Amino acid sequence: MDDDFCVRENIGSTPLAADHRVASDPVQEHQDATTALENAICQELNHPPLGAFTEVPDRRGTVIEKWTRRLAKAEPTPLHALLVMDGSPVDARFTDPLTGMPVLRSPDGADGNPTWRFYAPLSLPADGEALASVTLYHTAWITTTRGRVYPAPCSSSEQLAWHRWGGTPVQTAAVIDALLDDLGATVDSVKHHAVPKGLSELLGRDHMYRVELGRDVLLEARRSPTA
Repeated sequence: MDDDFCVRENIGSTPLAADHRVASDPVQEHQDATTALENAICQELNHPPLGAFTEVPDRRGTVIEKWTRRLAKAEPTPLHALLVMDGSPVDARFTDPLTGMPVLRSPDGADGNPTWRFYAPLSLPADGEALASVTLYHTAWITTTRGRVYPAPCSSSEQLAWHRWGGTPVQTAAVIDALLDDLGATVDSVKHHAVPKGLSELLGRDHMYRVELGRDVLLEARRSPTA
């Protein structure tokens, strides 16, 4: 099964029990504990908050490999440890030298191939560049006008989705909309974007998997009331 795209999702509110007390939700409690630990470690290390936990397969000849070729091997850090709190084995640890985010490779992916785990960035380094294209493959990947590849920014409380991948495409469309105007846009600024209907509808189409959408296509969809 080739759908090992994984981001931490929000868990809906728990219905009130018969005695009007909130029923215990072990999944929510685990997520809350994990988030609290992440925040505590970031504060201790004077590190910015972490983005969405993301897991993608190791795939040669894809946009994923273009990104992983840039990664630099690193010594274990507390942030790397957060990526394996479930006890999964690790065969190498890395850091993205352009964003500083921790990355690790696990040898036991769902299909028997290695898997990459990382926290999505909260913003991308602009450096005078612009968004050139977006590739939808296990997560959303941004390619810049200089050919640099990044996972799209995503906060820990959100998820990047498109047709049949984790939910509605509204958040993904909002991120792309913001990055079209400013490659260095932060996830906080995305919250203030009104999502263009045409862009959201484009990402909801059936063929939106393992596809690269160029800047012109994205701008045209953004201008259109429907894609």
